[in-house]
Amino acid sequence: MTETAGVVVRLEGDHAWVRAEGAGSACGACEQQGGCQSAGMGSVLDGVLGRGQAKQLLRLPNTIRARPGDTVVVCAAEGAVLRAVWLAYGIPLVLALAGAIIFSALTGSELAAVAGMLIGLLGGYFVMRRSGLDSGRPEPILSINFKRIREG
Repeated sequence: MTETAGVVVRLEGDHAWVRAEGAGSACGACEQQGGCQSAGMGSVLDGVLGRGQAKQLLRLPNTIRARPGDTVVVCAAEGAVLRAVWLAYGIPLVLALAGAIIFSALTGSELAAVAGMLIGLLGGYFVMRRSGLDSGRPEPILSINFKRIREG
C-alpha cells in the first residue's frame, strides 16, 4: 500500500480536504529535487493549470470522521496508482498508435494515419471514462486513516 502523511485542512460535507505532506513510501525519488511529486499526489500539469499550492490538497471521503488539524495518512490501495496511470496514459496511447498504424496500412495516407490516431485517442478517452476513474466510485482510489504513533 502506498502511503503519505497529511493534515486535514477543512471539511466539506462527507469529505475532508487533506494537504499531503512529506515523502511517500512509493519510491526513493521523493528524495530528489524536482522528482515526480508523488508525495503531494500532484502532477506536472498542475503548474501549467495554475493550481500551485492547491495541487497538494486532496478531497477524500471522510470515513474516519477526521477534524481540521488532524494528522492522517493518505493511502492508495496496492496497484491503484499503476492502474490509474495505465488507464490515463497507457490505453489512450496504445489505441492512438493502433489507430494510426491500421489506418495508414489500409490507405497508405498520412492524413488517414492522423485520423486513425485521433479516433484511437477518442476511444482511449471513452475507455478511461467507462473504467471509472471518477470520485463517485464506491471504492475510492485514495483513502485516509488516522496516523498511528509508533512507540519506541
